[in-house]
Amino acid sequence: MLRNALMFSTFTRWFLQRLPRTGLFLTLGLMAALAVIALQSPPAALAQASDGEVTVVKDRWVVQFPGLIVFDLTAQSQRQIVEVRLRYRTVGGRVWSYAYPGFEPGQRVTATFNLGAVGGDFLPLGAQLEYYYEIHDDQGNVHETRPKTLEYTDTRFQWQQAQAGPLILMYHDIPRSKVAEVTRQVEVDLRRLASVLRLDTSRPIKGIIYNERSAAIDAFPHQSRTITDQHVFEGFAFPERGLFVGLGMSPRLIVHESAHVMLHQTLRGGVARAPAWLDEGFASYMEPGANPYSGESLRAMGVPLASMSAVHGTPRDIRNFYRKSESVVAYLIEEHGEDRFRSLLDRLREGRAVDEGLRLTYGFDAAGLEDLWSSDSRGRHAPARVTSPRPSPFIYFDVWLIALLALVALAAVLLRYTVGRLRSNLDPEEGLQPWEDPDVLDRERDRDDPF
Repeated sequence: MLRNALMFSTFTRWFLQRLPRTGLFLTLGLMAALAVIALQSPPAALAQASDGEVTVVKDRWVVQFPGLIVFDLTAQSQRQIVEVRLRYRTVGGRVWSYAYPGFEPGQRVTATFNLGAVGGDFLPLGAQLEYYYEIHDDQGNVHETRPKTLEYTDTRFQWQQAQAGPLILMYHDIPRSKVAEVTRQVEVDLRRLASVLRLDTSRPIKGIIYNERSAAIDAFPHQSRTITDQHVFEGFAFPERGLFVGLGMSPRLIVHESAHVMLHQTLRGGVARAPAWLDEGFASYMEPGANPYSGESLRAMGVPLASMSAVHGTPRDIRNFYRKSESVVAYLIEEHGEDRFRSLLDRLREGRAVDEGLRLTYGFDAAGLEDLWSSDSRGRHAPARVTSPRPSPFIYFDVWLIALLALVALAAVLLRYTVGRLRSNLDPEEGLQPWEDPDVLDRERDRDDPF
């Protein structure tokens, strides 16, 4: 009995020691059996999902600057793909646009779409787009691809980067020493700008600087030939996107365009936008070394302030617009102080119209502001507008005489040509008179001569 008890105890210890390993083997065996059963008879729902699945083989894009982004998608499915829709918008935008890439329906399709970025579809350099595809099969199923983001860049240059406070500058082919000098100065000016606006500068600004006008024109919004040829604009800001594009590593340009973006940040996209005279005037006034003209010397130039809600006109009109805008903003800040100017911006941020904001802040509207500004003599005196007297007509007497002689000569040539044509078209039955035809004259002489 004792021996049997010892044998049972030994077996029990051996079994208990090997129980965990045995349980593991049993568990793995059970899982393998279940997997085999599942593979042999998959559920109907799982089989249907696999059958209608869309696989994206290729999803890429290429920027062909200027003016084009090429989208390229290759997808396949067990079902017929009958429609592909591209949806896109700028990052931060609210509205999705859509387009239908061209392709041949089938189980494997390649869809291509060229998105224009010029003219009415102008896309500023540095803008970011997010996009995705909707892929429809012949059973009405819709598959959406994962959203992607791209940046519209100028692929012609190797861009470098520098920073000045909240501003990130992208530039090319400019010496680093020049860039370092400009960024040091700009950083001081941007701090002053933020102080005037009482603005938190944690939000970044992006500036793209070109080195040549011929290259920068491709990144600027379309302008008339006259505006382009006379080099009226050196840069353009896109405040809602927090960026600007400019020509040349100039502190004045960089601060001017940055002021547009920072003013927009201050207004926080209020319902009432700042009129162009306030926007451009403030940006010009904040330029380093700005020296505005006096209102008294500018009052006879340009259009009334109430009509300056947008920049337009000839190159001369635009230059007068900028001069007057800068002078008016200088009057508001220097005569009434920065605090009241910030109060005006607060009213605009609340969504009030500019006339209402002016009345609540200063007690006058745009017309009253113009009356006060036009009598202010502070600032440098604008040069008088020179009008050339009408020249005497006798100055061009020699030109007129030469032109008259040329017309007479031309008339004589035309008359001679016309007469010649008329003679050649005479009736052939009339022929020549005997005294005009030498052959007839010879025959008459032969008859008269004696034999």
